Amino acid sequence: MSAVLTPPLPTRVAPPSVTPPPVPPLPPRPFRWTLKQYRQLGKTGLFDNAKPMLIDGEIFLMVMPNPPHDTSLGKIDDWLRTVFTTGHSVRCQMGFDIGEDTDPGPDLAVVPGTRDDYRERTPTSAVLVVEVADSSLFFDTTTKAEKYATAQVPEYWVMDLENRQLIVFRDPVPLPAALGANAYRQRTTHGPDQTVRPLHAAHASVKVTDLLPAV
Repeated sequence: MSAVLTPPLPTRVAPPSVTPPPVPPLPPRPFRWTLKQYRQLGKTGLFDNAKPMLIDGEIFLMVMPNPPHDTSLGKIDDWLRTVFTTGHSVRCQMGFDIGEDTDPGPDLAVVPGTRDDYRERTPTSAVLVVEVADSSLFFDTTTKAEKYATAQVPEYWVMDLENRQLIVFRDPVPLPAALGANAYRQRTTHGPDQTVRPLHAAHASVKVTDLLPAV
């Protein structure tokens, strides 16, 4: 009887080892602050002798106000308090929350209600916001204008000290949905001899020159 020859089993060939390419490290990312974190940071005294604001999670330090700025701010503040005597409060350089990561720190905001209404919270709406601009005019009329329009503030004033004029923004409307923001439909400029009336206090009028530092 002849022997049966069994063919050898095929040898499994291991695939060549492949070393994956190194994963590049992630680039550094900015840290985005929330309003809560921003307020806690302020309690540490870090912003003493500085004027901070939070825009889209980023902290900006503004130039400290100069005497012309403070003079105009005081005049506008005094006038607004004679106009909005009931039903509203005038807040000077206090918090104003827009969403979860923005507090632009307006110079002046006329908000609904009394001061005690905000003893435990920061306002999120206003009938009028005012900024006094010396070195910040571009920022105030672009970035801040968009933020106040997004917060549905119906009227926003920018006192332009360099050109001695008042820029008035009104009628916030949505931008295309992908942008997720609003803009003001109306922008008018008023010279020193012109008068203005707040939308929510149409009985009151004031000359722009009366809100500017004397020359």
